[in-house]
Amino acid sequence: MGTSSARRGPTTALWRAAKGAATRYLSPEGGGELNAREVVTRYLAAAEETPGQGDRLAVFRFTRKVGQELGAFGEEVKAQGWERSLQERGLAPLVHGEVTMLAQGLSGVLAGSGGGLEEAAVRTTLALVLRRALQSGDEATPANLVRQFLATAVALRLAQDLGEPLEAAAGSYGRLKDGFNHIKQLIEVNIPEENEQPAPPISPDHWQGLAGWIWVTEIMAALMDKFG
Repeated sequence: MGTSSARRGPTTALWRAAKGAATRYLSPEGGGELNAREVVTRYLAAAEETPGQGDRLAVFRFTRKVGQELGAFGEEVKAQGWERSLQERGLAPLVHGEVTMLAQGLSGVLAGSGGGLEEAAVRTTLALVLRRALQSGDEATPANLVRQFLATAVALRLAQDLGEPLEAAAGSYGRLKDGFNHIKQLIEVNIPEENEQPAPPISPDHWQGLAGWIWVTEIMAALMDKFG
């Protein structure tokens, strides 16, 4: 990913611009000089030049791969329900009050146990998306689950990479939380809708194969293009 455990991006010109934008965005002295859109735009531009990655889509390669797995799992849930799908993955039946633990376990099954920053962010993102679905009994389509996952993953990676300047500028937890929520909401509303993209894969095998990879990649690319 090109970032350290201290959440500092590489010190290239675009990364410096992204960190500067994050600082001005939340700084009380900035007086609202920048909005959330510019922070996201500058962040994605910086991600595109991350050393060793080649392009900004490559920075989210593992994220896209896990998006395929989530889509495949969503198809299984649609066909046979949560209980059986969880049991087939070696997880205990759904019990009220244990949703958070179950979502965390399922995120580990779908994303594996890699120790990198992207892997950690992906597991956290999956747990958040799955917990919402489990708690609400949401019958979101597999494609919409994947859309939610991709949008949340980008927001979380931004917070991970620009966390230090955002925290330093905010001055308080409340201001930091509000500022990040605006960024997250902006990313979510810009994820392509169903009528904006080709039809999604229709089976677990399709999700896990080339069709799934292409569809997830096109969704991610379209999201980034909206901030290009």
